[in-house]
Amino acid sequence: MQLFLSKNLVQAFRLPLWGQAADETPPQWLVTRIQSGELEMNSLGGLTYSTPFGVQSCAAGDIVVFYADNSIGFEKPEAFERDFTPVEEISLAA
Repeated sequence: MQLFLSKNLVQAFRLPLWGQAADETPPQWLVTRIQSGELEMNSLGGLTYSTPFGVQSCAAGDIVVFYADNSIGFEKPEAFERDFTPVEEISLAA
């Protein structure tokens, strides 16, 4: 079996803990999905949404990830720090 490494550019937003303000303004892709009802607030202070594979949920403090294919995913902070590397600068080719 051969292994492959996938390098995807993603956007991410850390949900605030209960009673705390977010570290940054929520991105438009997240706000739009909440307003449309695609993502819903849950009793854990996180978000829930339905996928073709079932319902996925996250809790307050988790990371919401927006992928290049317009899909959403949830990550625990520890897994996010381990699996994702911040992009310092993006060079746009002419």
